[in-house]
Amino acid sequence: MYYFWISNMIMPFFSIILPTYNRASFLSRSIGSVIKQSFQDWELIIIDDGSTDHTKELVNSFNDPRIKYFYQENSERSAARNRGVNQANSDWVCFLDSDDFLLPEHLHVLATFIENQKPSPGLIATGLITQQGQITKKKAFLALQKNVLEEIGSKFLIPTQCCVHRSVLEKDQFDVRFRLWEDTHLWLRIAAQYPVYQIEDYTTIQHIHEQGTVVQGMKKISLIEVAQYVSAIQDLRHKHTALFEGKLPMNYFNFYIDSKYRMYLYQARQNKQLNVTLAIWFRAWVHQFSWYLVSELPKIGLNYLNIGIHER
Repeated sequence: MYYFWISNMIMPFFSIILPTYNRASFLSRSIGSVIKQSFQDWELIIIDDGSTDHTKELVNSFNDPRIKYFYQENSERSAARNRGVNQANSDWVCFLDSDDFLLPEHLHVLATFIENQKPSPGLIATGLITQQGQITKKKAFLALQKNVLEEIGSKFLIPTQCCVHRSVLEKDQFDVRFRLWEDTHLWLRIAAQYPVYQIEDYTTIQHIHEQGTVVQGMKKISLIEVAQYVSAIQDLRHKHTALFEGKLPMNYFNFYIDSKYRMYLYQARQNKQLNVTLAIWFRAWVHQFSWYLVSELPKIGLNYLNIGIHER
């Protein structure tokens, strides 16, 4: 174990990227879950995205040379994760959100898979357990025998359960334009170009709590949030068309956007946000009408043209 403590002399097997912003109350458990890993060949890169609490003092209190702390002005989590990737020294890069944590065998399970299977550069997903208070739930694994892109789109992999080869992340990083769905945006781009592997072991915990994005997003639906979500999906449809050609149904992203509008519409009604409900309904209607104009009217026009030709 001696060499683990010789800073920067040996490339670690894993680089773990942990972005954080004012999460000192959760951060100790997240860092502790890395230190308690049964597989100890790692470096932990913490990107403090402009915290105003005692995050820096907390990180320094661990006094472990494998833990590397970097501060930046608040730039959102995509920029923080990208900076962490740029600081990574390992071939395999894992992610850990600052309110989540790893079970002790997480890195061992990943390392065993990598050593035994010799996977090509790509994305490896482990199993995820969600924890909200005393309630825990195991999320479904990716069914890789199906369309892996559709599986990723529906299963919502979070960064904490993902490990990606650094060579992949040097070409495709988190898109800093998006504050929401930025992780799925990246996973889909990666899955369209590289192999995806699923390890069927539950080794990561997503902590769902009152301050978290999941709960806050459902308590009060924001039109800005809805617009962010939809714009990220539309970006894949319009700017990355070539990546998905022949790999996804033609109208996949249109159906996906429609399903998201339905989800937000339902939640806004549950929250009794009347104005937001009406605004989402209108945007959903515009989306569906635009989709109809683009996909159906040309077919109708061709049908009429064919009828006219045959009548002659």
